[in-house]
Amino acid sequence: MKTLRITLAFLIVTIAGFASSCDSFLSVEPLDQRVESNFYQTKEDAQEALVAIYDVLQWNTVVGFHVPEMLSDIASDDAYAGGASRNDAPNIIEVDKHDIRTTNGEVHGLWQKYYTGIYRANKFLTEVEELEAEEEFKSRTMAEARFLRAYYYFDLVRFFRNVPLITVPLDNPDEYNQPQADPSEVYAQIAQDLLAAIPDLPESISSDESGRVSTWAAQSLLGKVYLYYSGVFGEDLPAGGQTVDQAMATQMIDDVIALSGHDLLENYEDNFKPEFEFSEESVFEISYSDSRPWYDWGFIQGGEGNMAPQMQGPRVDQPGDEDYMRGWSFSPVTQELVDAFDSADPRLEATVLFESEFNEGISIGYQHTGKFTKKYTTHKSYAPDDGQLELNWGNNYRVIRFSDVLLMGAELHLDGDPNQAKAYLDLVRERVGMPEVAATLENIRNERRVELAMEGHRYWDLQRYGQDEADAHISIQGDVRQGYQGDAPDFAISYNTAKMGLFPIPQSEIDISNGQLQQNEGY
Repeated sequence: MKTLRITLAFLIVTIAGFASSCDSFLSVEPLDQRVESNFYQTKEDAQEALVAIYDVLQWNTVVGFHVPEMLSDIASDDAYAGGASRNDAPNIIEVDKHDIRTTNGEVHGLWQKYYTGIYRANKFLTEVEELEAEEEFKSRTMAEARFLRAYYYFDLVRFFRNVPLITVPLDNPDEYNQPQADPSEVYAQIAQDLLAAIPDLPESISSDESGRVSTWAAQSLLGKVYLYYSGVFGEDLPAGGQTVDQAMATQMIDDVIALSGHDLLENYEDNFKPEFEFSEESVFEISYSDSRPWYDWGFIQGGEGNMAPQMQGPRVDQPGDEDYMRGWSFSPVTQELVDAFDSADPRLEATVLFESEFNEGISIGYQHTGKFTKKYTTHKSYAPDDGQLELNWGNNYRVIRFSDVLLMGAELHLDGDPNQAKAYLDLVRERVGMPEVAATLENIRNERRVELAMEGHRYWDLQRYGQDEADAHISIQGDVRQGYQGDAPDFAISYNTAKMGLFPIPQSEIDISNGQLQQNEGY
């Protein structure tokens, strides 16, 4: 042991001396490699950095499998956790049961994903400001970075609420431990970013730039943020030196409806087919593809595929005899969602894939309800041509559809101009041949549920309707309903209003924060 200590001490002294003598050598920047210190020299560099911010939209496997829209549907009353068995994905079952451990890996994955996107946006905005390039290029790309930072913060603050607000790159380790901001400060930053982005974003996106954001996407997202913030906190949305009130939010949404050129597709179910990606109904869409065939299970986000279809697809026994490839049967649809549809509503058939539709049967998974989402699933029309099947699904995610904008407009007009509210509501129902209904808050909420079912909106709508409303819909006694297979307790959900619908701050982040981060209440 003594010999080891002497040797170790010798090595430390030697290395220290070597490091000191070579300090000037080691501080020389590599000339043949692209590193942060010699990046951001050209427009091409900036373009690559912008793509890197967009790229994080696809990152749903940083830790485990944490597709945000799938997890939020599972947390709502529209879907259970599912999977192969009770032991398949306990972290996802915790989300379903609203009994999430602070060490839940998928929750930590969400946290890391969003702060990666925020860091990249912060870095871009800092560096491009000083770049020698045309002002038109700089203003548009910086507006896109602001939009994406707002988008990442909006998801982050909805999931965790009490988060650090970071708007510049943190280059000094002394700055790494940031305190949690008041949620109103985070929402104010989101609103400021969107308001700053709107005038500098284009009104139309050419086909060779599909996936980039427009001014209409920013205005629609601002309307969504306003509705969420005013619903949860009961006040107008702060935006730095100004406030986004209902009148401003309404005007933003009215402009999208009247001026954007977006419209409803004639056929509702076309929204979820490959030939209708980036359609006139899609206001903001996240692009996925198999254009870069991927095989690496250890770094899934290195590819371009969407994990949601693989996770939510049914476990078909004979794919060769079906229209679907074999999936992992997560987020099985609840009977409560099926019951929310009018039996004559064609959106039910376009939303829910029933067990009876398969020719050769399926394998029964955990919390089996006999129902699956039909929107983001393993339909063969999306099957990748190359690469590992499970990692290369190309189903784009339509984040904001025009029908969502219409229903936001109906809700915003309800008190001040009920005729306009009804006109917007009628357009959504007319497309699917459903009769007119009165423009009431209850009818608009019901319409949102069936129109946007299994697209990741329901849980956030319940949150802004209030904790009592969320509790009333999500909490359910264990009941083996028609088509279900499993034990009754598997289908029991107990929503805890003390947690305010929030996920826990990841314990590992609290542990390294030097006391700066505090856990959310209820955990």
